[in-house]
Amino acid sequence: MKLGEIRNYIKKRGTSSLIDVATHFDISQEAAKLAVACGSSCGGCGSASENYQWVNEEHPIHWIA
Repeated sequence: MKLGEIRNYIKKRGTSSLIDVATHFDISQEAAKLAVACGSSCGGCGSASENYQWVNEEHPIHWIA
């Protein structure tokens, strides 16, 4: 699994839960969370919810409630 594959999966779906990503790529939820960490000013992985949304090319993955 490559990070680009996860990016493309979330981009295609628009919104995806952590469970969806982990299940689709047959990886643990922790591995899925680490793979999509965007490093934005959202507060980091500790404050992240378990859903991801494709927003745009500059900040492609955002945590959503």
